[in-house]
Amino acid sequence: MRLFAAILVPFFMATPAHADPARDALSEVAKCADVADSTERLKCFDRAAALAKSALTSTPQPAAEKRSLLDWFGFSKPATPPKTPEEYGKPAPAQPDAEAITSITFNVLEFARTSRGLSVFILENGQIWRQSEGDTSVVRDPTPGAPMKVTIENGFLGSYNLTIEGRRGLIKVTRLK
Repeated sequence: MRLFAAILVPFFMATPAHADPARDALSEVAKCADVADSTERLKCFDRAAALAKSALTSTPQPAAEKRSLLDWFGFSKPATPPKTPEEYGKPAPAQPDAEAITSITFNVLEFARTSRGLSVFILENGQIWRQSEGDTSVVRDPTPGAPMKVTIENGFLGSYNLTIEGRRGLIKVTRLK
């Protein structure tokens, strides 16, 4: 048991060495304060002053990139939110954009159902959205001759929520095109 402890204690006590010129210069000044002989103390302070000057003129090391809690678990935030309705629901572009949209509203040109009973919405801008497999919402057919206006918004964890104007509830959807 003692051998096991003798092996583990140095392992846990070992810490990574970080070069910090400012801290090194301060520790030299602290060492100089303990020197009893005044001439030796002055020489020591002169050496420490040279270290302090070099520490002040050295370029600061870049700080480590701050990581989000999501990054720790293998998730990441979307690189950039979409700017136009045509980009909404597609994978994010490589370069970040400042003008992001979080929802779109369009009329439905065509409403259909899959063989499994999931609703499919073809919007007037050409996008095709389908009800998600896990969503159990029942979507009523639109009133004949009346336009169906839908709003699609960002949902939780990268999902999308579709709401139909004049109706309650939301439908989880995924973009097909």
